[in-house]
Amino acid sequence: MTKQQMFKMLHDEEPVLRAEITALYSVLDHKLGLHGAEVPITFGMDEKALGSYLPPSYDDEEQFQFSLFFIGFCLNEQLSKTDRINLYKHEYAHYMTRHISIPSEYTWQPGVHGSAWKYCCSLIGAIPSDYYVEGQSLKKVDYDSVLKRPNVDHAQVQMLDTYRTQRAYKNMENSKIKYEIGDTVSHPKFGEGTVKDIEKQPSSVRLHIAFGDEIKIIDQKWLVKTGYKKVSERQ
Repeated sequence: MTKQQMFKMLHDEEPVLRAEITALYSVLDHKLGLHGAEVPITFGMDEKALGSYLPPSYDDEEQFQFSLFFIGFCLNEQLSKTDRINLYKHEYAHYMTRHISIPSEYTWQPGVHGSAWKYCCSLIGAIPSDYYVEGQSLKKVDYDSVLKRPNVDHAQVQMLDTYRTQRAYKNMENSKIKYEIGDTVSHPKFGEGTVKDIEKQPSSVRLHIAFGDEIKIIDQKWLVKTGYKKVSERQ
């Protein structure tokens, strides 16, 4: 089968696939009082994205998009029916986030696949996962656990804040330039060298040091730790 023949076969399947999706969305619409089945459905040949919901914008109308490379019947590696239905529900849940009122307790997690979207998944039985895993649609989902806002451990938060403060101070200290161009430094492997250039980074300083005819780039932290001493003088 040529590529052109395969494309034609896939495009010929569009009416059947559109009918399958519209039938499912009509059932969900009846349950929720929505109009998802009236939203245009388009098909493409995307090899990375299975599907998507595009809200209305200045340039484009609201629509659902699905890749024939994943849902086409003529392909050997097509999604199973259960995974295909879950994909349709996944995108319908995105549509729902734009058309239903989300209770405040389910707005704690931001993002396209945040708690609002997961709440919508729970209403229609979609797997609340932001990526596809084969066979995942057969697993039972504990929606209460998925939708529950994590308890805040204030001691843990304080510990993390302390760590961040210490890390920020350490980075600030490490970025202070403590050598000058022309300084002579000693290295246990390369011997004595001369600082030729100084490169300041957000959390460090890199020294370009000439050891004979060769330039080495060494982090200042190491040299500060060894304190200008020659190898034989270090403890």
